[in-house]
Amino acid sequence: MKRIEDDLLIVLDGAPYFQASAVTDLAARDDLDFVTLPAYSPELNPVEECWRQLQVALSNRFFESLDDLTMAIDSVLDQLSIPYMSNYF
Repeated sequence: MKRIEDDLLIVLDGAPYFQASAVTDLAARDDLDFVTLPAYSPELNPVEECWRQLQVALSNRFFESLDDLTMAIDSVLDQLSIPYMSNYF
């Protein structure tokens, strides 16, 4: 029995570009484990929580310049609460 702890776990959503030959060739490697999320399941995708936090912090705001927007994004990214990955698997 193969131990998943020894391998790198790759999580893919249902995007069509993950079906490209470069990705499917990687799936054949013994040291990588792939998990494909079900369609329309953002609650299972940790990056969606990061996007949600960015949206909450930056939506409904007016920025005078691109520099102001960039500084606001940088500030939010510094404070981002990264989801605890094991909650998702």
